[in-house]
Amino acid sequence: MIPLLDGRHTLPEIEAEVAEVFAPQDLEAGLQLLAEHNLLQDAGASELPEEMASRLAPQLNFFHEMEINGEEMQARLRRATVTVLGMGGAGAGAAQALAAAGVGNLRCFDSERVGQTDTYLSPIFSLADIGELRTAVVARKISASTPEVTVATHDHFPENDDEVLELIEGSDFVLNCLDQGQSSLIYKLNRACLKANIAWSSCAAEGPEVVIGPTVVPFETACYLCYKMRTVACAGNPEEEFAFETFLDRRKKDDSVRRENLVFGVGLAANLLSLEAVKALSKTLSSSAPGKIIVFDLLTLDSSKHVVLRKPWCPACFKADTEAANTASAT
Repeated sequence: MIPLLDGRHTLPEIEAEVAEVFAPQDLEAGLQLLAEHNLLQDAGASELPEEMASRLAPQLNFFHEMEINGEEMQARLRRATVTVLGMGGAGAGAAQALAAAGVGNLRCFDSERVGQTDTYLSPIFSLADIGELRTAVVARKISASTPEVTVATHDHFPENDDEVLELIEGSDFVLNCLDQGQSSLIYKLNRACLKANIAWSSCAAEGPEVVIGPTVVPFETACYLCYKMRTVACAGNPEEEFAFETFLDRRKKDDSVRRENLVFGVGLAANLLSLEAVKALSKTLSSSAPGKIIVFDLLTLDSSKHVVLRKPWCPACFKADTEAANTASAT
């Protein structure tokens, strides 16, 4: 009987289903007992389409287990807009996971075409997709599996902060799945998110490690540039690390086809980063990496969390914070 108490069945329907087990008066007495102990309540009309509610039953049951109103949570996700930059293995997987979770509006950015390596790094790509734009393939696959999700694509490479700002404007959360060879664009994204006051997070999968974060909450946590400056300062050889970061800033190229990697790590990065987005969108579940990075070791399955402190006089977030304060005081 318990599976029938999901808010989508009337009492007569339940009575008909269990007629061979319970007499109607016994069923009503049992339901009354559950209601008296606050274990049962009348369900209002569901706003979720029946097919969608059926598909998302495990997720709705999870929300119920967490004492979260599943209908309200799902409605919040349906209204949300998430922008994903980078449709390589992790980005494509994150977009697909967010769509499966019911996030209603996705914006997918990438200027690359599907190559042989992409079919290894993400099951969303097949050999038949080689040569197509990554964004087009991701949008098509998501629309086929979750047609209720709106997917917008963008394949023009942003040349400046204003173009990145236009790309992310109106987003509730942004995911950075760009390859580190595109660091220049990531720094532009950092400045744009600060200006638009949009929270965002990153992932990196390389060698035996997967890194999630930092999740940047503008002017509350360290920004991405703070994180990179801290990384250089804490390196064993800061000068060498700075030279490498400078090289990446000038590289402006997706090098994921040559980067040492395992499909398992990329899948882990995609799912954990999309989970971080859903937590942020929920307004109920706590984000895991605000102002932190979480490092997973694929060989030992150990994980560690590291706090990233804001950098005093950071050229990105300190300057933006100061400009925002000056604007507020002027008005």
